[in-house]
Amino acid sequence: MNTQEKEQIIIDTYNVVVIGAGNGGLAAATQLALNGKKIILFEQHNLPGGFASSFVRGRFEFETSLHEFASIGPPSNRGSVRKLFEDRFGLDVEFVAVPEAYRLILTDPSEKLDVTMPFGVENFIEAIEKQFPGSRDSVTKLFDIAKEIRDAFRYFGATRGNPDQGVLMKEYPNFLKTAAYSTKEVEDALNIPEDARKILNAYWSYIGLPIDRVNFTIFASMVLGYMEYGAYILKNRSHEYTTVLTLK
Repeated sequence: MNTQEKEQIIIDTYNVVVIGAGNGGLAAATQLALNGKKIILFEQHNLPGGFASSFVRGRFEFETSLHEFASIGPPSNRGSVRKLFEDRFGLDVEFVAVPEAYRLILTDPSEKLDVTMPFGVENFIEAIEKQFPGSRDSVTKLFDIAKEIRDAFRYFGATRGNPDQGVLMKEYPNFLKTAAYSTKEVEDALNIPEDARKILNAYWSYIGLPIDRVNFTIFASMVLGYMEYGAYILKNRSHEYTTVLTLK
């Protein structure tokens, strides 16, 4: 059978071809399958999941990358990812709450610090204020903008990506004002103390860009998501949910 004949078989058999069984590929393939489409999903690795997979070395099992989820939340306050898993995909997986946001340790003699940060916007702000008095107002303003950004994204979803420009300018002006700026530029504009930023910006490593390069909209949305819903891990590691998805 030549290549053209093989291609024709695929075209005649499947509605969609998905390349890559990482988080995005699996989610797209699952949604399409649930909508009745015939799909074929290709993955060059010997197991699905991409970043959401694990491997064993000796008596230890290691996560490839994805070690905790944002936007999960408890059953009483479900985040968007939990709703996606449970309501749309019908996944039966068990999440375990992470007890604190993170522990930040700075060892440089000029800025020694050892602080464990809690979840919850108000708790988080209070912990920064306790460490560095005078930070509360500026950090609170940052979270207020982050909440406006969250609401703007919800509006985008409700309008299916066709927002009214007048509504955006009236209801979400700070979303528009900050969208083109880095996190550092917005924090500079808010006059957030440098010491407070050491704690506030610890999540930069989740994105992998320095604060002067990472977009504020992305960073603020991520931090707010963790503060409002906490962080969760899967009881049987992240590979659990990607394996369940392949069975859908």
